[in-house]
Parts: sequence; structure tokens; C-alpha cells
Amino acid sequence: MLPAIDLNLLRIFDAVMTERNVTRAALSLHMTQPAVSNAINRLRLTVKDPLFIKIQGGVLPTQRAELLWPPIRDALSRIEKTLATNDFDPASSEAVFRLAMSDYVADQVIRPLFVEQQAVAPNVRIHLHPYSLDNAAFQLEKGEVDMAAGVWSNVASSLRMLPLETLTYVCALRKGHPLLAQPKLRLEDFLRARHLMVSLLGTPSLIDHELAAHGLKRNVVLTINQFALAPRLLAETDLICVVPVNTVRNSPHSHQLVAIEAPFPFVPRTVNLIWHERSDNEPAHRWLREEILKICQAQGMVFDQAPRAETHPY
Repeated sequence: MLPAIDLNLLRIFDAVMTERNVTRAALSLHMTQPAVSNAINRLRLTVKDPLFIKIQGGVLPTQRAELLWPPIRDALSRIEKTLATNDFDPASSEAVFRLAMSDYVADQVIRPLFVEQQAVAPNVRIHLHPYSLDNAAFQLEKGEVDMAAGVWSNVASSLRMLPLETLTYVCALRKGHPLLAQPKLRLEDFLRARHLMVSLLGTPSLIDHELAAHGLKRNVVLTINQFALAPRLLAETDLICVVPVNTVRNSPHSHQLVAIEAPFPFVPRTVNLIWHERSDNEPAHRWLREEILKICQAQGMVFDQAPRAETHPY
């Protein structure tokens, strides 16, 4: 096993190798000559080699010292550069980012982000992990993912939060659906209709919790765990579904669907980007956060209290 080595010993060794003189090495290090000599003696014991032989005017490195110097000098240089720089170069970076988010957020963010960054950051890798409100905070705390994105309201003090989009919920259904014959969808008809529910874990969604808080319950007959699947199912059946308006707007089936205002005042919710405080000042992490925010703004994902949706086809 490699013995523990004080990094300062290697720095002093590098200085003596450079100067070939203990006194001049001490001056360059702002140390006393005895302190430098003591450090070299400690390193001799570690590597089991004299390292330097006294000669007139200085010291002569041993063969072992000459072999050790290049990799030690290179390692010290890399350490110095790593500690000195606070920049991130996406063009040359091979950073790997682990993100937890639903397919809704991934479709809004990751797809355009990755397409745009192929030329800017060709070697950066992004891996998506399973996401739910129940496990994302744990994954962040444990360092299993770098960021998560979803509908959050309260987070631990160790987590940071950046709002990306305010979700406006609509009731989506196919064109020609029998419920559209009504001038305005009534609450009793809405609750009685056959509902499609999107739930990442298969448990009651935020929509259902909100209804339950008012003593109401909808008729859920099909539960799926992907937002992307909802528009196609709606287009081919008489199911209805409460979803964020962009689920309909950005779907290839949007021309087959209508989004109307639900007969219940569902609260607009905010999609937030979440990360652990330990990553606040990490250059690569900060770069990706800024890129995600720019993509959201370019996609029209506005963080505000959007007006309630009116009836309109997409």
C-alpha cells in the first residue's frame, strides 16, 4: 500500500530539484533552510532513497530522484491548475450530469438542450434517472443525481431551487368528444367522465389530492406513468385528462385534441430545478443550470401566474 505522503514534501522536493540548491529552494518557498532540509529527510525515509548528494555549490539528484521528478512535477502542476481555475469549458469538457425528471420536463428541456449543445459541448454526457417527488430529494442528498426538476413547494434547507415554468392545467379531450356538446363543462359531468390519470408512481396525483381536499373524486379508469402517452390515448378514446397545457400543445397529436378550462380551479404549479447546496459554486453544474434556464425561456416556459385556459384547439 502506498504510504501517506504530505503533499508539502513533494512541493519542497520539486523546488530542490529545480534549484539544485537547498538554500535557494528555501528562498523560493519562503521557508528556512533547516525546514527544507528536514522535509527532504522525511521524504528520504518514505521513498527509501537519499534523493540528493551534497556537492560544491548545491546538491546532485540521485537516479531515483530523477525518475520521480517528472511525474511529481506533472501532478503538482495539475493540482495547481485544478485549484486555481474556476472556469468551465464546455467545448472540451467530458462532464457527466445525472438528472432526475419526468418525461414531461425532459421533453420540454432535455430534448432541445441536447440538440443545441451537440455543437457547443460535444463530449458532455447527460443521463436521466427515474424521478418522483418521493425520491428526488433523497437522491440529491445522497449525491445519486446532480439535479432534479419537478413540482416542488417545500424543500430541505440543504437544497436550492430555481423556478422554470408555471404550469397551467387544462382538461384535454379529443375533438368531437360528447362532453364538448355542452356550452361549458359542468363539474358533475367532469367528475363522472372516464379519466386518464398521469402518475409517475401509480399513486393519486396532485390533481386528485386537490380534489380530495374539497371532498371530490374523479372517475379514474386508466393510470399511466408518462405524460407523452396521454395525448395519443386521448385522441383515440373518450377519456379526458387534466394535464399541463404544453402536454397538448407540444404533442404530435395536438391537431386531434381540444384543451378546455376544467370546471374546478386547479392551482397553477411551478416546475422547479433542484440541486444540493454543495454544487452551488461548481462551474460545470452552474453552466448546466444556466443552459437549462435559457432553454426554458427560449421554449416559452414562462414562470408566472398564467391566465386560466379558454376553450381552444391545438
